[in-house]
Amino acid sequence: MKKLFFFISITSLSVSCKKDAALWQVQNLNGNKISAFGHGGMGIAFKYPIDTYESFEPCLRIGAAGTEMDVQISKDSVLVLYHHQKLEDGTSCDGILASKKWPEMQNCVHACPYSTSVNLITATELFDKINNKDELIFTFDCKLYNSGQSNTNYRSIYANTLIKHINNYNIKTNSFIESSDTSFLRMLQNKEPELKLFFYTGNYTDGLAVSKKIKLFGITIDHNYITQEEITNAHSNNLRVTLFNMQTEKQNMDAIQKNPDFMQSDKIIHLLKIFGEYKEQPIKKKFKW
Repeated sequence: MKKLFFFISITSLSVSCKKDAALWQVQNLNGNKISAFGHGGMGIAFKYPIDTYESFEPCLRIGAAGTEMDVQISKDSVLVLYHHQKLEDGTSCDGILASKKWPEMQNCVHACPYSTSVNLITATELFDKINNKDELIFTFDCKLYNSGQSNTNYRSIYANTLIKHINNYNIKTNSFIESSDTSFLRMLQNKEPELKLFFYTGNYTDGLAVSKKIKLFGITIDHNYITQEEITNAHSNNLRVTLFNMQTEKQNMDAIQKNPDFMQSDKIIHLLKIFGEYKEQPIKKKFKW
């Protein structure tokens, strides 16, 4: 396998390190390159909340290869971008998202100290505004918060709605689907065998075991809970690895040295600068929904 070398000036990036430069030998299943993704857009420390247009837009504009997004399904089968189960945990509204129809939530705004008009949005609203969809990778972190339906029926409606969305925007080849629910992943695979599925796992052993039962494209795991040796083993089993929960520059650096395929970083600007992919562009005027 061809090897790619990164020469990185640590001093110029203001990263604390004993050496003036570091050399990484990246060898993975992603063309020997680590793709930098945003976490819900710009990440949890950004001035606007994750899973909002105000966070996705700058992330995709400055050079990220793509972004992760938290996806839920409403009572009337609308894909809504939101992390928490309860609306009151992050918006001006109350109740469980999965128990409400979209018209009941379309005026909800995110809790945000910088603005009182950061709207809850649907996946359709976001994707309608992205012009270069074929150049990006979209990771759908599927939050299955069932509310009043049988689990099988709920999973089936969710799976059908997600597949329809992916097909409508012609993004099957550049979409990753994450879930910790193996029944949901298996259902998706039966409905659309070409989907790129990731098992969201708490440890590598469980992730590897699931890959023996379901054809996975990869696993998604907190960078703290997997070693470089385990990632190497994952690659030998034809599993790509996505790491997340990098909230500091040091955590970015530590994660890189484990040779993952993809990184969902809360420090996306720092990560892009390391890879020489940061595009400094003027801030656009605030978008009006």
